[in-house]
Amino acid sequence: MTSSDPHAAPRRPAGRARAALRSLSPSAIAVTFALVFGGAGFADAANGGNFLLGKANTETATATLSNTKGIPLSLSAPAHKAPLTVNQQTMVKNLNAQFTGGFTASELETAGREDVTGPGTSAPVDNTGEVVATTGPLPAGTYYISATALVHVAAGDGDGFCSIRKTPQNTNLNEGGASQEGDIQAAETAAATIPAGDAFEEVCFTGGFNGSDAFDAGIIAIRIKASL
Repeated sequence: MTSSDPHAAPRRPAGRARAALRSLSPSAIAVTFALVFGGAGFADAANGGNFLLGKANTETATATLSNTKGIPLSLSAPAHKAPLTVNQQTMVKNLNAQFTGGFTASELETAGREDVTGPGTSAPVDNTGEVVATTGPLPAGTYYISATALVHVAAGDGDGFCSIRKTPQNTNLNEGGASQEGDIQAAETAAATIPAGDAFEEVCFTGGFNGSDAFDAGIIAIRIKASL
């Protein structure tokens, strides 16, 4: 039946519409319905299916993404939002990350330094004071320092002490020891702030020059997190 309205659009024959629909591939039809209906009523993407944005996607085999010309995947998120989350603490093989707890690899590597002499290793000490362990140059920051040495005070040397010293200023921070002869366990702790390139060292000395020794000396400096 012909419409009486002269301005009405001509109706498309039903057979022609069915023919046009048959010419579309199944995947094109699925994408069209997903765009129109937002994926409502469709099952989650599974093996071999399309990845549905904004929907839960499920699979029973590992999906692989590769790019022969560059980075295969880039994720972005608003400020203070993680661009990626996982549901397990299992170690991820070959994962290389730039940050650990907000610190770069170089910051973690220089968070502290230590120097320990081998077991039974001794160094002669006398009234002038000798360096028995040193951290070497350190990055700027505030450090907690601990040092120890076993000092054998020879007869006639009177006493044995060791101290933590900041260099190159040669500033003594703390000392430990005793005013006696024989074996003395010297142990020192300190906290200090240094500029880049300065170091901490343990210096031991006695009251004379009669052949005293310091054994098993060691020092460790740990940079306090707040100063990184």
